[in-house]
Amino acid sequence: MADVHRLHSDESVDHAVRPHTAEASVSTLESARCALCGCSLVKEPIRYHMVSPLVSMGPVTVCRACRRVALSEGYRPAD
Repeated sequence: MADVHRLHSDESVDHAVRPHTAEASVSTLESARCALCGCSLVKEPIRYHMVSPLVSMGPVTVCRACRRVALSEGYRPAD
């Protein structure tokens, strides 16, 4: 049979169990861009989340102008 060894000392286990006191924060996206044309989406009131027909590409975000083009190319709404 194999020998069993303790991986952590008791001090490190106590440290890992303590809850974190730092609060999570949300940062704004300052460089959001349309996946098709590349225009900035920072000040766009409406963004469209689409699912690509190419499975490996995954979901993309497009601007209002590219939405119809994306639908005609086989993209589907993500919602």
